[in-house]
Amino acid sequence: MEAYGLESLEGSAGEVTVNEDMSKISKGYKLGNDIPFTATYKGKYDAAVQSSASSDGGDDVVVDVEAETVAE
Repeated sequence: MEAYGLESLEGSAGEVTVNEDMSKISKGYKLGNDIPFTATYKGKYDAAVQSSASSDGGDDVVVDVEAETVAE
């Protein structure tokens, strides 16, 4: 996530929590299939990292994210 300008918060606040029961989902997994899941992540956005990543002339990258902000 850091490559896209996202920086985890310090300590346990920056942990990623997967919202599905991955042990249940993995029982039906077949090699080569995608596993869609949702997760909760708390971090901050660093625009400088994103702008340098997009100016490197590399391949286009798509990150599909639904985000919710929470005021502190």
